Amino acid sequence: MDTDDVESSSSSTMSSLNSLFSFTSPAVKKLLGWKQGDEEEKWAEKAVDSLVKKLKKRKGAIEELERALSSPGTPSKCVTIPRSLDGRLQVSHRKGLPHVIYCRVWRWPDLQSHHELKPIETCQYPFSAKQKEVCINPYHYKRVESPVLPPVLVPRHSEFAPGHSLLPFHQMNEPNMPHNVSYTNAGFNSMSSGGGGGGGNGGGGGPNSPISSHMGPNSPISSVSSPGPINSNPQSPYGSLPETPPPAYSPPEDGNNVA
Repeated sequence: MDTDDVESSSSSTMSSLNSLFSFTSPAVKKLLGWKQGDEEEKWAEKAVDSLVKKLKKRKGAIEELERALSSPGTPSKCVTIPRSLDGRLQVSHRKGLPHVIYCRVWRWPDLQSHHELKPIETCQYPFSAKQKEVCINPYHYKRVESPVLPPVLVPRHSEFAPGHSLLPFHQMNEPNMPHNVSYTNAGFNSMSSGGGGGGGNGGGGGPNSPISSHMGPNSPISSVSSPGPINSNPQSPYGSLPETPPPAYSPPEDGNNVA
């Protein structure tokens, strides 16, 4: 046998195998005839093929789906498949809600979400009912406008949220102070109108003393003598010695008295 004959026989065998594995049933081909838009051909074929395998187990389900697709204005029955645990359907590398998938294949290729779908009143197994069966008849759903959420405005740090008023400002009363005393960062200052010398109104203290302005010269506090200055010289030998008390008084002896 020639080499060319071997190659031709092997290629024909491979093509027959490919056609065997890529065989599309007549029911799938017929349902794909109603496909809408530019939906991916291979993905749509897998989605319809998966549906046909489920509908074959139910008598008359495929015929009812064909009737609904061929006569959109004619009332049709529910075409249902079992509901999965999470409610979604896996088709190839995609996973989505079954009624959204088949509404996208046969009616609205630009369908984005199940929020855009609303079941008709005669549908007995809508997806929103959360029953064991889900209706995938694309003509048992109508498209509605999905609600547009308002934009969320995040205020800046220096701004206040709109609609909120500022809290009222209450000024706190200052503590009552004597009229002749004022408070500054340096402390209390006397505001006496008298002179700095010791008079009837002036005190024994300095002019800035708030106590001396209320004391007269006969006050017992003003008459107390202040101690002498403390020697602050660290080299003085007397700076650290305590004061020596005066000697005690002793009376003179009688023998020394002059007669």
